Amino acid sequence: MKIHVQKFILSILVASVALTGGVGSAFAQETTTISNTQAYEVQQNNQDAKYSKKVMKAVRVSLGVDAKSTQSDNVIEQMPKVKVMDHYLSSFGKKIKGNEVRLAVEEIFDIDLNYVSKMDYGSKLAIYPSTVMEALRVSLKEEPTSITQDGRIMGMTKNEVMDRYIKEHNYSLSGEESRILINQIFGVNLTGISNLEHMQLAISSKGQWIVKSDTDLFVLASSLDDVDVSIYTTPYFKELTGSDQLPETLKNNLMKIGFTYNEEANLLYYKNPTGESVPDVFKGQVMGILINTIMAEYKN
Repeated sequence: MKIHVQKFILSILVASVALTGGVGSAFAQETTTISNTQAYEVQQNNQDAKYSKKVMKAVRVSLGVDAKSTQSDNVIEQMPKVKVMDHYLSSFGKKIKGNEVRLAVEEIFDIDLNYVSKMDYGSKLAIYPSTVMEALRVSLKEEPTSITQDGRIMGMTKNEVMDRYIKEHNYSLSGEESRILINQIFGVNLTGISNLEHMQLAISSKGQWIVKSDTDLFVLASSLDDVDVSIYTTPYFKELTGSDQLPETLKNNLMKIGFTYNEEANLLYYKNPTGESVPDVFKGQVMGILINTIMAEYKN
């Protein structure tokens, strides 16, 4: 069962508690004193199976197994999600449209890109990367280097940008190329998400849980436009350690790269001073610090 956090976000907005691009960092830090544990628990994902029957049948066939046979199911469930996505995409044939890629993302990663596009969440950028812009300009009958229609392109929904790009490439993108495109347009790094499985780090972004499990130790939560980032502990962290306080090493390492610590809320907070979405390089640095902390201090 997919669970969006839109309603939760709206409810805390009423209480003036939100990490959005329009809220100043000091205000956001003070008002995020709502129980982070409560926020995490509200969003528990009660999925019984890792993948739907539809996905399992398609992947079985892609692996050369009978669609109804369960003999390879353990292998499938242990595969990296990007590999499962590639096998699932192959079930659509050689030419894959944007809506089919988005369906695959929803089925495999439980991330609804249609929802992100509709609500205009995700990356807040002045302009998309050059490869995307050039393809979109050509789709509008412009030269690849022309900037005449750039305003129109940046005003399009993310779905339309994605669909035009894929059409311009004759619906021939590989799974890896599709994932690169999704990161460029939506700011959703599916490869990174796939690599985070079992790392005990929950990620909430763009109004949805991106990665989540019952044994997560920390939550990395970003605002709807990825301009603001906050980090806090989970109920499992308290169960494991006997305390809900963020470890000093984590606080020190993150404060060195620009985070501030709100003692009352027990929350680390960062707001990109440019007003744009936090860049991938910075996200990677933050993830690295979190994962290193988990591996060094909490993994047996």
